[in-house]
Amino acid sequence: MIVERPNPTQVVLQAVVGNENGTPKTALASADVRVYHLNAGVEVNNLGATPLVQVGMTSTWRYVWAPGSLPVGHYYAEYTLVDTDSAEFVDVEDIVVQDFALQVDLALVKQIEQGRWKIDDTLDQMIFYDETGTTPILTFNLKDINGLPSSVNIFERDPV
Repeated sequence: MIVERPNPTQVVLQAVVGNENGTPKTALASADVRVYHLNAGVEVNNLGATPLVQVGMTSTWRYVWAPGSLPVGHYYAEYTLVDTDSAEFVDVEDIVVQDFALQVDLALVKQIEQGRWKIDDTLDQMIFYDETGTTPILTFNLKDINGLPSSVNIFERDPV
């Protein structure tokens, strides 16, 4: 599961349960989930053991968690399911909290770093191209120390 940051308002934690023969399991003695992360190899609880609620009469058991804020990082959702005959099953799901806006920004920086750039002395502009070197992604007007358009002795760049 991947969750977008910052401050996800809801994280849907759910388990879909089946019998050994593949049919849906619609009865459990209990179903709980907890969320934790590791800090220097030590488990730190973000959500203590919390009951999952059956969705209608289906084999889906769910809890909608409103954490308020989850920093970027790797978390684990641990599901503990107890069958009506007391058999216990524990499973762990990864939860990765990512800052997608930051990833977009980093992708742009990568394109600028790996693509070509050119100073157009007829327009007094600096043009940055994507990784292919053909598609402009950023253009700046270039100015000298006096704020006049220039392609030499550049003191300032203004985004177009």
